[in-house]
Amino acid sequence: MVADLLDSVGRLEAGDDLELTVILVENGDGTALLRPVANFAAAHERIRIHHLVEPRLGIVFARNAALEFAINSDFDSLAFVDDDEVVAPRWLVELSAEQRGGNHDITGGPVEAFIGPSPLGYWEALVWKGLSSRSRHNQKTAEDRKTGGREADVVISTNNCLVSLPFVRKVGLLFNEQYNLTGGEDTRFFRDATRLGARTGWAPKAVVSEEIVRERLAPSYQLRRARDHALVSFYDKFEGRPVRKWLRAPVSAVFKLLAGCGLLLLAPVTSGATFFNSLRAFGEAAGRAQGLMGIKRKPYARTTGN
Repeated sequence: MVADLLDSVGRLEAGDDLELTVILVENGDGTALLRPVANFAAAHERIRIHHLVEPRLGIVFARNAALEFAINSDFDSLAFVDDDEVVAPRWLVELSAEQRGGNHDITGGPVEAFIGPSPLGYWEALVWKGLSSRSRHNQKTAEDRKTGGREADVVISTNNCLVSLPFVRKVGLLFNEQYNLTGGEDTRFFRDATRLGARTGWAPKAVVSEEIVRERLAPSYQLRRARDHALVSFYDKFEGRPVRKWLRAPVSAVFKLLAGCGLLLLAPVTSGATFFNSLRAFGEAAGRAQGLMGIKRKPYARTTGN
């Protein structure tokens, strides 16, 4: 996956006003990515690549390693992209143009999901149908908000964004280590940035593509993912608020459970279109219930894909 990402980075278009540097963070012992880094350096002399090793396990440690390196290197901006994605040739040009044109501190772009050529099983196909539909819906929502003058309401993630480093330096912004193994670190990062006065924008043509590996098309994986996201959200909303927690969370959990049942019952008459949403609803109900029981999980203690 990393080799595919680096290959796409090597094909990036860049104007005379852009000087590109790649920061690749390996969250491990530093040996797994030596070959793709060497291959990229040999093939693309115009783009310097820095291979950083962060031995402490956790997504926040890795993201902060890249962010602090960029800050200390006096870079102007830092674009984030995940290792299971590939970027379009004009990705960085579009992000940069939107950032400058709108005077944004953080600019996001769309992520288009795709799958490999291998045939899908029945349940995998149902999950993919719902997952791809949700991805298209999210993109349309973002575009509608931008054209409707509500660009600041678009949800931005670290799988495709450009961050202004002068803003980060000024406010001292980093990813919160509380979310190191739980996920949700990018949501908190952008919430903190907005609270500190960040101006956010959206670049609809700055496209990256993400391959959805087979493991992530399993219904059980989507259940766990929805549960884990709901669990992080639960603690964000209710930590230190016991009265609010017990008044609202049980009702919300029951509502999500009933919604999941209804969506599942509708699946046969919608050709499976509601199956994916039923998984999400069941997972969100489980996340709220486990939050009430004080359970905490660390999904980023392991990875998927290769």
